[in-house]
Amino acid sequence: MPANQGFAEYLPGRLTPRLGGPRPVSCLRLLLAFGLLLAGCGNNEEQRTLEPARVAMNESVEPIYDDGELTIYEVKAEFALPIAAPDQASQNALDEQDVEPYGAGPWVQNDQVEVQVSWVISNLDAETRNVRLIFDPWNEFGRYWPGVSVVDEESGEAAPNLSGYERLLEVPGTSVAGEARVHGVVTFDAMHELAVDFATVMSIIENPPPEDDPNQPYNAATLANHAFEIHNQSQDDLLVSAYIPEVIAGLTGFDFGLRTFDEPGNVALEIVVEVVDTGDQRVLERDSTDPVLEVPETQFTVP
Repeated sequence: MPANQGFAEYLPGRLTPRLGGPRPVSCLRLLLAFGLLLAGCGNNEEQRTLEPARVAMNESVEPIYDDGELTIYEVKAEFALPIAAPDQASQNALDEQDVEPYGAGPWVQNDQVEVQVSWVISNLDAETRNVRLIFDPWNEFGRYWPGVSVVDEESGEAAPNLSGYERLLEVPGTSVAGEARVHGVVTFDAMHELAVDFATVMSIIENPPPEDDPNQPYNAATLANHAFEIHNQSQDDLLVSAYIPEVIAGLTGFDFGLRTFDEPGNVALEIVVEVVDTGDQRVLERDSTDPVLEVPETQFTVP
């Protein structure tokens, strides 16, 4: 692999360059098929493979949105990373800090915990399905909920906002020769970028562009969708670069799932998560009885 190619996501018959901004890495991680081998390169890093998690859609799923023109079907599940909760003294010290856009200092910063997600989508229907693989990020301050934006006020036409990480995939049906599934990896780099994007969107929500500013033709929803679009890299994105916070809160979990339009399908998603503590003891060891960081209740969504 060329040194500048980075990691990759594998789909049957296609090798796609990784989706996620470059960042400093301390060692080379190689992806072999669906298994993950993490090359040890430092005594301070600890890596855990977490238990698989699954979510499935069937034909009885009710739409989450239906205005007569647009119908959205979606299934999601929560996945909380095993992040240690701060002790009270540490939490008090963080609360005294005024770090934008969070209002306090983050216990977990983006370079303290690294995450990678392997996924498999299986299609139980005979016909090929187009489905969207979605991940909506959490940090300790809240979780992202995409919602729907009105794109034409006169007609009421609406469009779904992008999830934090969203990919449209064609999944072969059981009537097609070969396996009725696709699989791939949301790489360490891509998940690192997802945390940056979420922090950026929180900043956009906290300080939305004024509606009457002729120098800013884009509203908050447009900027948020641009930030989350997986082909846009934060370090090169002039449209939202002013909103990127100096301190990036790390991921503490995410919602994962599948989305379809017009009709549901019989499809299932399974994920396996790799989490790496880079040395600051934010990730709990297996079978630890120490307190776990609470799942955030606050939802962030654009107006």
